[in-house]
Amino acid sequence: MDKTLRNVIIFAAVLLVIAIGFTVFMLSKNASSNASSTTRTNANNLGGNSGSNDVNNIPTGEVQNVKLSVSGGTYILTPSVLKKGIPVRMEVDLSSTVGCSRDIVISAFGVRKYVKSGDNIITFTPTQTGTINIACSMNMYRGSFTVV
Repeated sequence: MDKTLRNVIIFAAVLLVIAIGFTVFMLSKNASSNASSTTRTNANNLGGNSGSNDVNNIPTGEVQNVKLSVSGGTYILTPSVLKKGIPVRMEVDLSSTVGCSRDIVISAFGVRKYVKSGDNIITFTPTQTGTINIACSMNMYRGSFTVV
């Protein structure tokens, strides 16, 4: 075998090993990131007694129920005006969300969650007022809501 051809084959093999290693690393990083972000979203943002993250433990009338859908690349929240300090239970319409629109980020409140069948509820408590941006993890889908 020609020395140049052998070197090209070795170089290609090394690149392939690096690419496979990088892919495995990114997949494991995304899996742990999604798991920890779901925990962070649910456990840290509701508060309550003894660190409870169960929306059902909050007295009736003290939870803001919101529907989230996507239309034309824009997140639509109904209702779009929320109250500061009152926990939010956001139900994501999975029939209107596809691809990266399911990886929802509300950076103002430290929320990032990938929603899927059986796990399409996002909970958080608004801690500041104003216009709050919501986006997908790739910033392709965007929207906003207001906290008063």
